[in-house]
Amino acid sequence: MRLFKLFPRQLVIADRLSRQAQVRLSWFDWYYTHGRNAEATCRQFGLSKSVFYRWKKRFSGKRLKTLEFNPKSRRPHRLRAMTTPLPLVKEVIRIRKEDPLKSKYEIAAELKDRGLTLGTSTIQKIINRYPQLLDLDRKAALRKRKKLHLAKQRANRSLREQSLGSLVQIDTKHLYLTGKKYYLFVAIDCKSRFGLATCYPNISSAAASDFLETVLAGFPFPVTNINTDNGSEYLLHFHQGCEQKQIKHYFSYPYTPKMNGRVERLIKTIQEEFLDYQEDLLPELKDINKKLTAFMDKYNYQRYHQALRYRTPAQYVTNYLRQKGD
Repeated sequence: MRLFKLFPRQLVIADRLSRQAQVRLSWFDWYYTHGRNAEATCRQFGLSKSVFYRWKKRFSGKRLKTLEFNPKSRRPHRLRAMTTPLPLVKEVIRIRKEDPLKSKYEIAAELKDRGLTLGTSTIQKIINRYPQLLDLDRKAALRKRKKLHLAKQRANRSLREQSLGSLVQIDTKHLYLTGKKYYLFVAIDCKSRFGLATCYPNISSAAASDFLETVLAGFPFPVTNINTDNGSEYLLHFHQGCEQKQIKHYFSYPYTPKMNGRVERLIKTIQEEFLDYQEDLLPELKDINKKLTAFMDKYNYQRYHQALRYRTPAQYVTNYLRQKGD
């Protein structure tokens, strides 16, 4: 029994038609042998007219391969052009490059704060349209997952009372002041209780490295050892800064704040004696740091410490250096 009445079997075999193409060929075989009645053909095979006519337009009796599915792109020849103003597009690109992990919702919120309105779906289209922004996203995620492997050593307790600068503890506290988020970096010398503190707008190893320079310049004695927790801000630039200055960098055990107990106590003192009484702080970082510096001067030069036998840290440092000089 012949499968097709109109088309020779040899032609079908020669063209090596797939099973799907042979099914389509049976449509047109039936169509041409039944008076070219498209409606009857569609009823016979359960086809929609749009499907039948689409394949009929492609079909050629001399080239049965035309019935094979052609996986060519179905992308329209003319695409709808984006109507988003170019300055807005450039602003989205700039924000995304500065912070590759910032989501479309965060970008929309940042633009809104500047008086600019742009939908989150439009922002996502802009990100998708520029492959370099997607690459930034991927690379930033990889950088975030990549860990800096260090041989983390623990500071011996004896370093706390060995000498001035033999162990300086540094820690960070998150603050919400005047409706904004800041990061308070605090350092204290375990021997003399001499301390320094500075607020930063972000928490990063670059900010921690800058605070390290502040500590080394502000302490009236050299620092030989530093102890921090395992926060990422104390890696990379901060750790490299310690190595360049030949300062030994020790790390606390994870989730063990008591290993940094003296700086934790100083943070509590700053909170109770300074931050809790600052209702008139201006929302300017320089204003916050100006008042914070004044408080730390009071802490170092005027506040008497029971642990120092009711002397100030500055008095203790002066007496210690005098005794060492003698």
